[in-house]
Amino acid sequence: MPTMNRSRIPLAAAAVASATVALIGCGTDVPPLEFGAAKPSGARLDAQPPQGSSVPVAQWPDACEALSDEEIRAILPQAEDFEREPIKVTVLNFNPLAESDPGTTGDVPKGGCKTAFGLPAEYESEHNSNVRIVFQSVADPALVAKGYAKDQEYAAKNGGQDPEKYRDLGASLGPTGCFLEDDDQLVCHQGPYEFEVSGSSTADGVGEYPEADKNWREKVLTEVVRTLSARMAGRA
Repeated sequence: MPTMNRSRIPLAAAAVASATVALIGCGTDVPPLEFGAAKPSGARLDAQPPQGSSVPVAQWPDACEALSDEEIRAILPQAEDFEREPIKVTVLNFNPLAESDPGTTGDVPKGGCKTAFGLPAEYESEHNSNVRIVFQSVADPALVAKGYAKDQEYAAKNGGQDPEKYRDLGASLGPTGCFLEDDDQLVCHQGPYEFEVSGSSTADGVGEYPEADKNWREKVLTEVVRTLSARMAGRA
């Protein structure tokens, strides 16, 4: 399975979408933050893995092309100044008792991507918000489902009874299955893909911590998941 270093960055701040915050000393109001809904428009994510095997790492999707500026603006119409930073994913053998197919393990330089952008805020900041997408596996849907089940079991065990640390969301967001991990990360699987969506924002209009976490997840990250799911190959 892929491995990567996960750094948890709590979502900071911001207020309800209807709030208007005055800029101190400049006589101009910060426009209310607008939220939209998923509007998939990118190319279909259509990996075709061999039965019982993974897609070669050289054929993995480029995560920095998985979510377009237009798809982000459908969710956040005021987003601007986009900047993408690749995240390396390391793919391990699904089955340590059997030798993996040639080319199916190793590093994927663009297996993940952090897309930073700006939203209206009292204090000017070019990139005060971001969305992260990380592909965890691209393989035979049966293998993906098994890997996802193990990840979900681990998250449930470590999350205990805290619904903000772990929550099974089932198929409610569009993919075959999703769960919430550590309050701000959605882990999902559909067809030949297992993927994670997370992110943060300090823009005015999101809310103050800890409500900001919930607002960003429910208004933004869930719509990102729905966007990706609509463009993915069929369910397992």
